[in-house]
Amino acid sequence: MSSDREQFTAELQRLADIEAIKQLKYRYIRLVDAHRFDEWGDCFTEDCYLSTTELGTWIGRDIIVAAVRRGYGNAKTIHQVHMPEITITGPDKASAIWALSDYATWTTDGERAIEWGRGHYEESYVRTERGWRINRTVLIREALPPPNRSAMMAEQPAQA
Repeated sequence: MSSDREQFTAELQRLADIEAIKQLKYRYIRLVDAHRFDEWGDCFTEDCYLSTTELGTWIGRDIIVAAVRRGYGNAKTIHQVHMPEITITGPDKASAIWALSDYATWTTDGERAIEWGRGHYEESYVRTERGWRINRTVLIREALPPPNRSAMMAEQPAQA
């Protein structure tokens, strides 16, 4: 039977690992929005699997980075991840689900396009000699049209 000290040490390690995974995901979001794709690629293992509901599936860090770099082109993006459910599944393995909200705008054929999205990431992680890295990520996302402010205002009841 393990001692209280061993249990405390194990719990402290679990919490430190969860915090490290949060930091990894936040870095992932910051770097992709900044279009710093080479640094962003360091968030993944070499053999990472990435799949999205809208854009496809890629295997391998270099292939993922090249595909996202091409896909983002001149887009300006804002991603936010929320409410992680992180589970340490082994000494060097973890899984998580992250709620996602994103916004993108870009110009195509001289017209400005805007897209909002909501969804979640389902991910798995491994601890490497460089720290925790994403080795599998599945993005389940639904694109939403931008809100129409004048339509929202028209739906408001008149104030007396």
